[in-house]
Amino acid sequence: MSGRKFKVSIGEGKVTPEFIVKENDKIIMECRELISDSTVGSKNVVVFRVVFGPGAEHSKHRHINCDEMVYCISGRGAEGIKENKGEYKEYEYTPGTVMYVPKGVAHYTRNLDYFEPFVCIGIFPGISNMDKNTTGYETMGEISLKDRVLK
Repeated sequence: MSGRKFKVSIGEGKVTPEFIVKENDKIIMECRELISDSTVGSKNVVVFRVVFGPGAEHSKHRHINCDEMVYCISGRGAEGIKENKGEYKEYEYTPGTVMYVPKGVAHYTRNLDYFEPFVCIGIFPGISNMDKNTTGYETMGEISLKDRVLK
């Protein structure tokens, strides 16, 4: 035995949310680090769960320090990814869909449903937590009407 401490599993209910977005005192988005340095001691990968309430969205941004993979658990969402021409193209999430966004590529996420939540699991490889400095998070602006192709 190397003496390293680790946890085999951790329940999401025991994890403090990394961030919560509220609108009129109602939670519209919640994100929890399930695997990170603070939850299980991971230094090389972050696994998180995010719930987008009906109609909720995460504005345009990028991570300059890590790739991002997202797996849709339930609901219906859209991932807008900045293409070579500088315009965003939307891709649809349905349960079982996996998206890959390379390091430095601008993107956004939004829930396409106005009644049901959109739930997904995300992975940031090569880093230890979701802190904006760790991921290299940079805001890129709001989602425009022109970007909103999927209904």
